[in-house]
Amino acid sequence: MFHSSFTLMRDDNYRIFSFGQGISWLGSVMQSVAQGWLLWSLTKSPAQLALAAIMLSLPVLLFSVPGGVAADRFDKRALLVITQGGSLVPPLFLGILALRGEVTAPAIMFFSLCQGVLNAFEVPARQALLAELVPKECLGQAVAVNAVSFNATRLFGPAAAGCIIAAFGAAPCFFLNALSCVAAILTLLQVRLPCREPDHPLRSQGLPATELHEGLCFAANHKEVRQLLLSVLLVSLFAIPFVPLLPVFAEMFQRGPQGLGFMSACLGSGSLLAALGLAFRDNLPHPHFNGAGAGILFALALLLFSRSTDYAVALVALALAGGAVVVFLAGANRSLQQACPDRLRGRVMGGYTVILLGMAPVGNALMGGVAAKLGASCALTLTSALCIAGLSLLQMGSRREALVTNNRDSLWSGELAGNKGGDAGKGAIRRAL
Repeated sequence: MFHSSFTLMRDDNYRIFSFGQGISWLGSVMQSVAQGWLLWSLTKSPAQLALAAIMLSLPVLLFSVPGGVAADRFDKRALLVITQGGSLVPPLFLGILALRGEVTAPAIMFFSLCQGVLNAFEVPARQALLAELVPKECLGQAVAVNAVSFNATRLFGPAAAGCIIAAFGAAPCFFLNALSCVAAILTLLQVRLPCREPDHPLRSQGLPATELHEGLCFAANHKEVRQLLLSVLLVSLFAIPFVPLLPVFAEMFQRGPQGLGFMSACLGSGSLLAALGLAFRDNLPHPHFNGAGAGILFALALLLFSRSTDYAVALVALALAGGAVVVFLAGANRSLQQACPDRLRGRVMGGYTVILLGMAPVGNALMGGVAAKLGASCALTLTSALCIAGLSLLQMGSRREALVTNNRDSLWSGELAGNKGGDAGKGAIRRAL
């Protein structure tokens, strides 16, 4: 059961890459907590917190597809080294300003915007590079191990940042994030990429606009890729934006900050357990598994959470939701990378990044607007139901297409069998028709 994952972790290239990225994620989470604390201390404004989140995610929406083009045109490892080097600048400046007591809200907004631009180029390159570091049959485990690292940093990063802020202030968290970028760069320089096949050149010769058009046309015309991206879009718009509403539900259950902490912990624990389960399995789902069923389960768990009046049931629903969303995203990520050719992988993963991360401002605005009109519980009920309906329609459409294809293949093979049996003229007429 665990053999494939242990084999994967014995691979020097992947182990070094995964270790460096995990350190980088931990530093980013710690900076996010410190930055939010500083901004709240300066402004006492939830709107300013939302604006900082928009400054970080808006460039991802605008530039991730061009970032995917860059990942396909240039050396992905070199691109990651450049973006990690650029990511040194915002935490260093914010750490110095915080240490001197001169940090301001506009400065935080500006550096959030800069970091968002860097993320728009870093995420597609990192996703595409992963498929080049591991054998194709191990891609599912690699995606799952990355999910383990990411969710572990989400669990332990905020706690570590909180202790550091309480003891020494926010500045050390920024400096630690800068050090994590240095660690990521050093590990990337140790990675040795395998030689590319002759039909997948390292650098593309086309114009950037032409390559962008090619990637968009591929995503729009390839049935599997199109359905995967639509599934992720539904979950990104109607399900994932529930997280900012957790404080409202904690107040509804009359549990206060401690209750909010337990809800966040249940959500993160479910995600981490699901990621571990995927990472340490040999018999992952079928290679064409796209996780739509897990997406529906995620939305159903949120529906149960939104209608629950019992706090214990709500915690169980959150743990189930956390596990289901990890399975959904891991399945979609792997299927996308396996469905696209190597020369288009950066552009396809750029589109995936736009939909998953860049649509966060749209999803949060949608969820917040509906919650302001109907209340948090009714808003989450409505959006979860819409997500379930959309994913179910996509799933039914996919099954219908598969059924039609199978029937067509059966008919064709029947005609060929008829030809072999001697009815060649009749078979030829059918084929002509």
